[in-house]
Amino acid sequence: MSVGAPTSPGSDYGYIQTLKSSRSEPDLTGPSIRPTQRRQTIYNAQYQNPQQQQRRSVRGSTNNSSFYSQQSSQWKTANMPARTPSSISTGQRQPLYSTMQRYESGCAQKQETYAPPQMPSRMESRDEFDGTPMTIEKAVELLSYDKYQTSGANYIQHTCYQDENAKNVVYQHNGIPKLIALLDNPNQNVQQAAAGALRNLVFKNNPNKIETSQKGGVRAAVNLLRKTTNEETQKQLTGLLWNLSSTDQLKEELVREALPVLNECVVIPFSGWTENSVPGQKSNLHPEIFFNATGCLRNLSSAEVGRQTMRNTPGLVESLMYYIQKQVANNNPDDKSVENCACILHNLSYHLDSEVPNKYSQLNEQMLRNQQTDKTSTGCFSNKSEKIQNNNFDLPLPEEDVNPKGSALLSHSSAIKTYLSLLGQSKKDSILEASAGALQNLTASKGPMSNGMSQIIGVKENGLSQITRLLQSGNSDVVKTGASLLSNMSRHPSLHKSMGTQVLPDVSRLLSQTSTSATNSEDILSSACYTMRNLVMSQPQLAKQSLSTNIVGNLVNMCKSGASPKAAEAARLFLTDMWSQRELQGILKQKYWGDEKTSHLLKKLQKIAFWITYIFLMPHFTLGRDLQTGTFFFYRQ
Repeated sequence: MSVGAPTSPGSDYGYIQTLKSSRSEPDLTGPSIRPTQRRQTIYNAQYQNPQQQQRRSVRGSTNNSSFYSQQSSQWKTANMPARTPSSISTGQRQPLYSTMQRYESGCAQKQETYAPPQMPSRMESRDEFDGTPMTIEKAVELLSYDKYQTSGANYIQHTCYQDENAKNVVYQHNGIPKLIALLDNPNQNVQQAAAGALRNLVFKNNPNKIETSQKGGVRAAVNLLRKTTNEETQKQLTGLLWNLSSTDQLKEELVREALPVLNECVVIPFSGWTENSVPGQKSNLHPEIFFNATGCLRNLSSAEVGRQTMRNTPGLVESLMYYIQKQVANNNPDDKSVENCACILHNLSYHLDSEVPNKYSQLNEQMLRNQQTDKTSTGCFSNKSEKIQNNNFDLPLPEEDVNPKGSALLSHSSAIKTYLSLLGQSKKDSILEASAGALQNLTASKGPMSNGMSQIIGVKENGLSQITRLLQSGNSDVVKTGASLLSNMSRHPSLHKSMGTQVLPDVSRLLSQTSTSATNSEDILSSACYTMRNLVMSQPQLAKQSLSTNIVGNLVNMCKSGASPKAAEAARLFLTDMWSQRELQGILKQKYWGDEKTSHLLKKLQKIAFWITYIFLMPHFTLGRDLQTGTFFFYRQ
């Protein structure tokens, strides 16, 4: 045994380090009311500027941006999320990266946020109810009069679009229950106006969201969405549900009430998926309705109860995957709804191995039973148990379902092929990160599933080149996700040869860069260290080609720096392992022994590696010493 051989540490136990999410909501105006041409001109001068305002980045408790966020200013930008939970490893600590995204009510790259608000002409100054100026208080009062319900709801909708305080006034005057009641009104104009008013009332206003839920607004909106055929009303209702879904407190209710209707009435018909694989009839739904619906589901998928239920919702995963595949086939991979679909699938793949039993889970149980037998019969340091512990095994891939459904599709080779297609064709950072994040989640566990998924990605689908390109992105979140995915895959020896030629040059470039000021640099550097360590330790000849003066110098600096603990630990482990292997130690001595600081650090690492090895391996190995170099080493008795 070579003491410095890679152990590919990892663990099935995962803890969430960060969950990067964005919280944002579109604030849309409502119906297109036809004023006179003169009044339309007045409107253009008075109200159109907000539509032209630029948006700025919004970051929530976990990263990603989108439309307006509850947690910062109103305007949005185009940066997207990532998040990287990792895992506690056994033995030496190498994280297994899995991720979850929470994109709340919004999309990073949407350019047109609002439909132009067109004020009813009779309400621009005075109304015909009593001839006095219209106010929010009066508009709430009008909701009780059949003749003026549409006018009152429209005024509330448009005023709340411009004035945040108006939302509080409506709440204080008990306007939300009145608007919810109007969703059951037989008049379509009243329904549409009420839905639009509620949509704007709950935007960036948590008390109004809670009030809407407590007064039965979710169920009323869902019931109307199920039966209405009015396109504008459908847009407003799905937008309302999307806004509500950004509040964690309401997600359980939305999963229970809204998910089935959104799936049956919007997602499945619009996607074109059918159970018999025959293309479905073209849907008459407007694309914005599908976009809003998938935006709502994108938020719900970030909650644990949402993930579990959505995986088991008939036709949902299949429809989302089919829609992406259809857009890729039509050379439209950057469609705005593709982003929502990819992010939903990314979230549904989070902890898939531990939360959903599958064929890999059964294989893992059998392996663990075999491992216990091996330990009993041959001892804990037998070759076979060592291979199982270190993931150093090649497994035949379980036979796949011909027609996978639900959670089975999430880990199917067709899903992996879809994600790789997006990585190869999309130019949108948010889609690239979501696709790579889904693959990252599938490879995150320690055991057969990670091994199988990595083999499909790297060998069956030849996906290493698409993943490696992520490391060249100017977006640090994309680089971080790509680096984490490669770190997960590098734990499997069956991929070391191909990764050594296709991946190592770009990973080496990350470690040779002197600047570490970029966002996520700690995660990127630690992932790069683990990847390079696993590849170099299994193929020492690669060290001569890939280890440059800059790389070793940066590794040394990382060890000494207290600013990046994760990167420092990964660099220390890499240097220690190289120093403990005689062939690599010779390379380090030849190239870097002359530097006094590097020499001092390497000597310290040598002592650390020696005593760690001595304590844990002495009962099973014999200590030897090279007479020429004075180096200590172990060999099996």
